[in-house]
Amino acid sequence: MTPQQQDWKPMESSTAGARCRNCGTHVTQQFARVFGDNGDVVHGCPSCTTYREMQSGGHLPGSR
Repeated sequence: MTPQQQDWKPMESSTAGARCRNCGTHVTQQFARVFGDNGDVVHGCPSCTTYREMQSGGHLPGSR
């Protein structure tokens, strides 16, 4: 018996999905991959961080 692969749905979020470590807001897995650290952990989201900080990595720990 082989395990079935789950279809990747980049815009779909789940109730057990990623959350911002800073404010606790739910974010999609795609957001976590793009704006999270190397482990897809989100340290700042649009609810608590500016897009400029997210694009430059200014929201990640140790970047200040």
